[in-house]
Amino acid sequence: MNYFVRSGSLTGFSELVRELGQEPERLLREAGLSQAVMRSPNLYIPYVAMADLLRIAALRCKAPDFGVRLGSRQGLDVLGALGSYLCIQAQVGDALQLLQKNMDFHARGLIVDVDTSASRFDIHLGFLFATEVDCAQLEALTLAVFIRGIAQLHDGDLPPLEVGLQIQQPAHSNTYQQALRGPLRYEQSSNFLSYPAALLSQPVTLDQRWRNHLTQQWRTGWQRTVPISLDRQVESAIDALLPTGECNLSMVAKLVEMHPRSLQQRLQAQHSSFAATLKSARLRLAKHHLSSSSIDLTTLALNLGFADLTAFSRAFRQWTGISPRQWRKQADGAEPQADDLPL
Repeated sequence: MNYFVRSGSLTGFSELVRELGQEPERLLREAGLSQAVMRSPNLYIPYVAMADLLRIAALRCKAPDFGVRLGSRQGLDVLGALGSYLCIQAQVGDALQLLQKNMDFHARGLIVDVDTSASRFDIHLGFLFATEVDCAQLEALTLAVFIRGIAQLHDGDLPPLEVGLQIQQPAHSNTYQQALRGPLRYEQSSNFLSYPAALLSQPVTLDQRWRNHLTQQWRTGWQRTVPISLDRQVESAIDALLPTGECNLSMVAKLVEMHPRSLQQRLQAQHSSFAATLKSARLRLAKHHLSSSSIDLTTLALNLGFADLTAFSRAFRQWTGISPRQWRKQADGAEPQADDLPL
């Protein structure tokens, strides 16, 4: 089983490693990751390799709290175009639902379960590969990112009611307390965050300057100098919106801050179109998930914005000449069955 996550999850990694006196390139090599993951936030990287990278960084930098320190520097910015989309939702609960849909698709291997009662809601976080590699640093990072992101959505100082961690209390727990903010409970059966249930109905009230920062960040990539090309901006927006069910020309244009007609005209001037970019993104994501995950075909179809599996299969045949099931079997090195052959 392959588990993967966007390289945007490593936002701030290089800076923190250098501050701690180490070379990020060396740590990436040790974890088996290409330096390319530090040049673009929109690449998929193996989740297991990311967990190992954080473990190595904590060891080499002599920073047992490396994961939580990195997470305290992150927030909605690690989500790329999705971060901007969450900012325009009406309520915090709406934003969290969309976040969960997106992460189910773009962060394969992360388990996010939400339990809601009359007075509180609990977010349980775990990883399907926790038995394969030490995930302590990755778990601390993920908890810190969720806490920071929720605080940014509400634009207020609202710490969690309680934070549960599976690890034993570390010798130097001050960093954990500062980053995770709420009362900490160690040696728990799961990693979790608890918040008042009323938060779900609170409006999203992100500061406008922070919204502008988020938009500028994903539209310029990690180079931070000039905006990336318009077609890449559109593709990033499409990637973020497809699992939410809200991927359309109007919404993509809103994220790239253009009128839909102007966006179409700009794309046409580049010998492209919204429809062509949407098709390209769907095909790229479909091939990746078919060859790298066990996601069932109906779920994949819905996450790619198709009404049902039939519509997806028909489109995939038009694009590739074979069915999604046959593509997966070929990627696995298996012989396709007769009913999987092109019509």
